[in-house]
Amino acid sequence: MIDDHKFAVFTIDTYISNKVGITLTSYTGGVENASLLLTALVGLIVLVVLYRLVSSPKVVKRPAREVGVSPASKGTGAKIDCVNPATGKSMGVVNALKPEEVKKCLEAARVAQAEWATTSYQERKQVLQDFIDMFIKNETEIVESSMRDTGKTRFEATLGEVLTSCEKLRYLVNFGEDALKTQYRRVPMLMGTKSARLEYHPMGVIGIIIPWNYPVHSIISAAAAAIFAGNAALVKVSEWSTHSKILFEELVREVLARRGHNPNLIQLLPGMGETGEALVRSGVDKVLFIGSPGTGKRVMKAASDNLTPVILELGGKDPMIVYDDIDMDWALAIVQRGCFINLGQNCISSERVFVHDNIYDKFAKALAEKINSCTQGPPEEGQFDFGSMTMPAQVDKVEHLVNTAVKEGAKLMAGGKRNPLYSKGHFFMPTVLANVTEKMTIFNEETFGPVASLVRFSSEEDLVRMANGTVFGLGCSILTSDLARAERIGRRISTGMLTINDYGASYLIQDLPFGGCKESGFGRFNGPEGLRGFAREVSILTDKFPIRTPVPRLIRYPIDPAAVGIIRQVLFMIYQRGFFNKIKATISFTSKVIRNPKLLL
Repeated sequence: MIDDHKFAVFTIDTYISNKVGITLTSYTGGVENASLLLTALVGLIVLVVLYRLVSSPKVVKRPAREVGVSPASKGTGAKIDCVNPATGKSMGVVNALKPEEVKKCLEAARVAQAEWATTSYQERKQVLQDFIDMFIKNETEIVESSMRDTGKTRFEATLGEVLTSCEKLRYLVNFGEDALKTQYRRVPMLMGTKSARLEYHPMGVIGIIIPWNYPVHSIISAAAAAIFAGNAALVKVSEWSTHSKILFEELVREVLARRGHNPNLIQLLPGMGETGEALVRSGVDKVLFIGSPGTGKRVMKAASDNLTPVILELGGKDPMIVYDDIDMDWALAIVQRGCFINLGQNCISSERVFVHDNIYDKFAKALAEKINSCTQGPPEEGQFDFGSMTMPAQVDKVEHLVNTAVKEGAKLMAGGKRNPLYSKGHFFMPTVLANVTEKMTIFNEETFGPVASLVRFSSEEDLVRMANGTVFGLGCSILTSDLARAERIGRRISTGMLTINDYGASYLIQDLPFGGCKESGFGRFNGPEGLRGFAREVSILTDKFPIRTPVPRLIRYPIDPAAVGIIRQVLFMIYQRGFFNKIKATISFTSKVIRNPKLLL
């Protein structure tokens, strides 16, 4: 039997041998070898630290700037009445930007971006780390501004606005530079003297149009990635969640100015559709749109006039699949979160819950009981499980879809109406519908509200057909103890994101790209792919050695009559199959070169 200390030495030695390529000791050694190993490890750590200190780029310390007033705060357009959706009380008025004022914002952003593009990654990381500190220091104010703007609960604002934003920023600080580092690419035999690489350069100014469901996180998630890639960001905020932008823009500008950067690097543009269209047509270098498929198509059409590239993150009708081999209490907890977090106002909300026939009736009853035991009310008036919806027209839509579903044969198990206790706010009660079928309107149209539509299935073929039976393809969750089955089914679902035995957790894993297929849009944000989406890919070819490569007469104009014959033999030598065919081509090539040696000079 191996002694504990000897086994530890062996384990560490094996790890170092595999990772570093050297062996410091073996498990047959004693305490002396263990001491030598520890000494070597300490020395290695010291060398690494010293190397990083010497090689790390020095950060330029810039004098602080005046925060000033954002050009985006000087709108003279229509007045936006900011109303708390949970209470119906007005919080104030913000003026929308006119199209010509959007142009002025772009001009200011161009100036800021030209300066910012010269900063090092270390400087950009400092700013993003300062944003994290900003969230922590002002957490209460940020959370409460989102609560007032959207009607969400304190729990949902803390989780969805602050925690997810800090994780996005942490990811960019720790791993963003790796995603944008230069990539060296392979070169073919014929170009052996060349070096090929791919670099990621700033695009310029990114136009970002965000929805109202997460007004704070949507701003920082997109804007932080855009500026880390060297761009400026113009963020058009929703007219339904404009008030929170006042506090947040001030905080962001203070961070930038304190570090000596132009605070116009990130601007938050208030306005309605006219402002958003003006931003898309303004000449920005790329557009990210998050919203409905209908508006996304209009954005894409407007962007096509300038051939402005777009990323579209649109709606969803995500399936949540529940098999009969799971623990029911565990599955109920996940389904509740998938259907009702943020009162269902999520693009990746589980709007269709496919439950296996063997447990369907029991599951539907249990889910309804769970939901009926939850509380709902104005978040500022107490502790509630659910708050209000944000947009009044969305309440109307949800109410219409639920009523239509009942008329079409669905069974109402819970909720199904506006909350009569809070008539001044936009409260729709969390709803459970059973016996939903693929022919019903609610099966096919995005609900974007607090509704769990339970669909019965028995066979895998029917399940896959129904899960793929809408125009959407954003996310999918599968709950089962049979992981092989989950993987098999997941590969057959048309989706951009697959989660097995969980819901929504992938969004906190910022290394994964976020996006869908079909009418859920295209392009990605989050992950290396999302960050690179805000960069201009530049292919660069140089000589591998500091010697100028001569241009052989073989490819010079006027073309020598013998050149075609030589090129043909090069083609056969490299690409033709068969060893003897290659030998034959080599002999022919050599013969032609001997007769025309000047062509290779």
